[in-house]
Parts: sequence; structure tokens; C-alpha cells
Amino acid sequence: MTLREQEVAAVFAELTGGAARDPQDTRTLLATLAEGARRLFHARGAKVAYVPGGRSPLLTEGTDSSLGALAADAARWEEGAGYDARTTGCALVDVDVTARSAQLRWPRWSARATALGFGRATALPLRGRKEEIGALVLFTAAEKPLDEEALAVVRLLTEVAGHTLTLQRELSETQVLAGQLEHALSSRVVVEQAKGILAARTGQTLDEAFARLRGYARSHQRKLADVAREVTEGRGELIAK
Repeated sequence: MTLREQEVAAVFAELTGGAARDPQDTRTLLATLAEGARRLFHARGAKVAYVPGGRSPLLTEGTDSSLGALAADAARWEEGAGYDARTTGCALVDVDVTARSAQLRWPRWSARATALGFGRATALPLRGRKEEIGALVLFTAAEKPLDEEALAVVRLLTEVAGHTLTLQRELSETQVLAGQLEHALSSRVVVEQAKGILAARTGQTLDEAFARLRGYARSHQRKLADVAREVTEGRGELIAK
């Protein structure tokens, strides 16, 4: 394996390995993508914008704080190579940031990028399963020639990153749903227990006991599960009646 191949493998391993170690740490993954792409492309800087599931809120990272701020501002301005790549799904390769066409198309973004000392930019969309979920922008000096081989590698990196971010979001949503289902099941069990206790104490049917629980909770503007828990623990106003 050549030194170049080792570098590429290391960046890919860092990106996917970080996601596996901590599926909730999206910002670290974005920062890893920006820095890894910068190294592979031999760029002066990089920024990335990510919209989980194609919806807000937008997350941004950069290889330095000024580029992170530019990514956030570009989204707010709806300007820049990255914004266009994210919203159209089309890559913008080796764009002259200082050209008149760029200044007219993205006046604020072009001015900021130029002030930061960048001459050219390449923007690649990050794709989820069905839509664009973000974009990676790489900045080079005005006189730096485009490295086509490096561009091909970075394109592959953005594909892996898009897939990894999508899996990460889906895993997070699954964990949230699992927690909600666990809480719902736990609440349901408590309610069933309370129904049985009330029915045994009062001689009511289970349906009548449930109606009593629900009526008490509503009239006192309380959660049914909280009232039921008081009954199972032998405390509260309802159990005394």
C-alpha cells in the first residue's frame, strides 16, 4: 500500500470509526469530514453544512472557526457554492471565487471567501437516501491547479459521509422511538395494575375502575400514569376514597 493509499484509508477509517464509537456525536463526524477532505484534496480549508433528513436545524463545521461561521452565514444568506450544491444536488467544481460571475451570483459569500484569502472553491453535495442533506466545500488558492485524482477520492468520501450521516440519524431516531415505546409500555403496565387494585378495593369492574382513574386524572389535570402510580403505591387521594 502506498503512502497515499494509507492516507486515504486512514481518513475513511476515522470517519466511519468515529460514527460507530459514538452514534450521537454528529458534530465530531462533520469536523472529521471537513478536515479529512481538506487533507485528501490538499485544500487550504473546508466547511460542511448538514441538514438532518433534509430538514432544519442546520449543523455546520469548518476546519477553522471562520469557515464554520461562513457555512452558517451562507445558509442564512442562501448563497454560496455549498448552498447551491446542497439545494440542487449538483457539484460545483473549481469555481473562481473572485470572478465577476461569482460576485454577482453570491455577493456576500464571495466577498467573505475572498477576504479569507481563498481564490477557488469546489462544492460537493452530501446525499441521503432520497435527498440532499448537506454539502462539503473545499477552498484552494487562486493559483492552485485542480487535482482530479484527489477530487475523485473526495467525491467517494462525501458518498460515504452521506450514507454514514443518514444511518446515524436513523439510529438516533430508532433509539428515541424505542425509549418512547418503553415509556408507553411502562405507563400502560402501571395503569393496568391500578385498575386491578381499584377494582379489588371497590368491587367495580375493570372498565369502571379505568373510568374512575381517567375521570380523576382529567378533573385534576394530571397524567393518567401519574395517578395510576399513586394507586399502585397505596398513596394519593383516589386510593383513600
